[in-house]
Amino acid sequence: MPSTINERNQSADIFRLLLIFMVVAIHVNVFSEIRKINFFTVDGYFRMAVPIFFIINGYFFQQYVTDKFLFRKWLCRALLLFAVWQIIYLPMYIPTDGLTPQYIAVFISQALFGYHHLWYVAAMASGGVILYYVKDLRYALLLCVSLFIIGWILQYARIFLQADSLMFKVFSQYWIFRNGLFFGFPMMFIGVYIAKNNLIEKLSKTRCVILLFFSFLLFSLELCLTNIYLFKKISYHIDFIISLLIFCPLLFILLMKSNVVYFTHLKSKSFALIAAAVYFVHPYVIFFLEKYLNLSVSLLYALTLIFSLIVAFLLFSLRKKLFFIF
Repeated sequence: MPSTINERNQSADIFRLLLIFMVVAIHVNVFSEIRKINFFTVDGYFRMAVPIFFIINGYFFQQYVTDKFLFRKWLCRALLLFAVWQIIYLPMYIPTDGLTPQYIAVFISQALFGYHHLWYVAAMASGGVILYYVKDLRYALLLCVSLFIIGWILQYARIFLQADSLMFKVFSQYWIFRNGLFFGFPMMFIGVYIAKNNLIEKLSKTRCVILLFFSFLLFSLELCLTNIYLFKKISYHIDFIISLLIFCPLLFILLMKSNVVYFTHLKSKSFALIAAAVYFVHPYVIFFLEKYLNLSVSLLYALTLIFSLIVAFLLFSLRKKLFFIF
């Protein structure tokens, strides 16, 4: 297993690709024709992907929180990444149907908090800033759990509001809760906590597997209760699932405990970079496929993965010239 937090782990980096496939499945709503399956996958198990990405960010971020120069370098890099992709996706969210107050408000929120999938980069940058300044706070772990729970509450607030009310519209805006404060920081802090306390070394593989199994049962129970009691009359995409606070760190630790090398001729980081490229480009691929082809959801998903991987490999081959995009 890695002896320091700077060493790559091929199992974890390869798993990133699987997580990206989950993200793409979420964005094409892959099981939309079967409501119950769609809920337990697209709005359930696949939602492990983004928290694990944030935990990975936090784990490797540990080296930056102790050095002001390194932190500034990391932040500049994150802001550059956000700005570049926001510009690349500008045609997708710039108002084209007139400058009404509603369109302008939506545009401003997307410009600040990220268009579509780019909310992740904005949340990573802002979460990293919060993390840097609270790194030595005595009760930081309690704070991050509390903030995540607040985000969970805000996520479900609209269920208890009248559908035509102003507050319903306000709480229907995902940036209200899906941001660096309630999502990015808590999950990144968990990654830092794992690194700082050397939990990968301390937690045995057997104990990790047992805890992961029971946390998966808890994960499944929470989804069942949400589906039965909260989504009786209304349903929408969710991001906050309380049990992910336990399940995702355990899964990450288990992956990092593996020292298996599947591909000796490829650097482990290559898989992470390809996964990142797929993440950034796949919404454009979905857009063009839906615009010019009439496809079933399953075929749309398959073609999105294929074309996104092709573009990702192309960008990867040009990564030295295009260092600013991933």
